[in-house]
Amino acid sequence: MPNVANFVDWEINQLVKAELYPDKNAVIRNAVRALFQVQPESKLKMIITAYQSGEISIGKAAEIMGVSQEEMKDVFREVGVKLYLGPATVDELKKDACNA
Repeated sequence: MPNVANFVDWEINQLVKAELYPDKNAVIRNAVRALFQVQPESKLKMIITAYQSGEISIGKAAEIMGVSQEEMKDVFREVGVKLYLGPATVDELKKDACNA
């Protein structure tokens, strides 16, 4: 019997072969969307982690969550996420520009 990873890959390939999805990425995108519908807290946790690591800005977080920037700030405050309110150094400014 194949291991779980191989079986999941097999399932994805079968969905593409059956022409239910155009490619593997479409299967994965749909699965992630379904996960976020069933477990919306997973999406928020993902956004928080990306924001705290500096991978995304508040604006990008808001865009992904489908809310305004002010609403995103409120959500972050509610869950205790420290807001980053601007670069303190030139390097931080450059990083912000790349993440916007």
